Amino acid sequence: MRNRQVSIQKRIIFSVFAGIACLFFFACGIPVYYVIEPPQIEHVATYETTDYHERHFSFTCPYSASSENSEFTLLGTDIYYRIYNNLDDMNSDISSISSRNSEYSDSGYLKMVELNYQQLWLTSGESPVVKKTSSTRTIELRLCTDTGYSPRLYDLTNNNLISYPLRRGTGSSGSGNMTFDFDSENNHPVSGDQDTKIREGYDNEGAWYVNLYAVTVGRDSSLAYQYSSLLHLGSLKIEEH
Repeated sequence: MRNRQVSIQKRIIFSVFAGIACLFFFACGIPVYYVIEPPQIEHVATYETTDYHERHFSFTCPYSASSENSEFTLLGTDIYYRIYNNLDDMNSDISSISSRNSEYSDSGYLKMVELNYQQLWLTSGESPVVKKTSSTRTIELRLCTDTGYSPRLYDLTNNNLISYPLRRGTGSSGSGNMTFDFDSENNHPVSGDQDTKIREGYDNEGAWYVNLYAVTVGRDSSLAYQYSSLLHLGSLKIEEH
């Protein structure tokens, strides 16, 4: 008789805990994770590239009709960058971001932001810099003026100029947002600019390194932003002149 009472008590305790667990999950909700496709690389520029024809970045922006629902809205693609005066510092940050960047996760994005990468700005003020459309598009970015080429963000699929790239939040050595043409004392990176990582006392001989990433951006029903894994676009060496 006693064993039967113990058994009944155990069932009652289990039922109570099960009920509490159900109330917890229904009240708090189960976290929802969205599968967001990152951009796909088309052309990588490296800081070693000297051929003016090759000194550009290009990538394809994903679009999936299945992402269009009441819970999630795909917004487009953003580009982030950081300027360095020391190559070792840039490569160290690239390695740190790469170690955290994993498929269908925003861990790489969070590490990139932690390292103070800045969102690329456009003369048009668009954000994200590449708006979502109803189909995939291949985008080309040229940061600075090269022989025969001008800075631009360009839609190669539709043969359409989107806008012109600017540095984000600069102004310690000038007013407003500046370009990536480091062509005067008032238009080159300094340690007070939030988009730079400058090693003080290091002579970079007038050369700057710009590293870039692209990320797909969306927004859920609570208006919280969601991010894909990162696409490393590459890096560019820009001479001061």
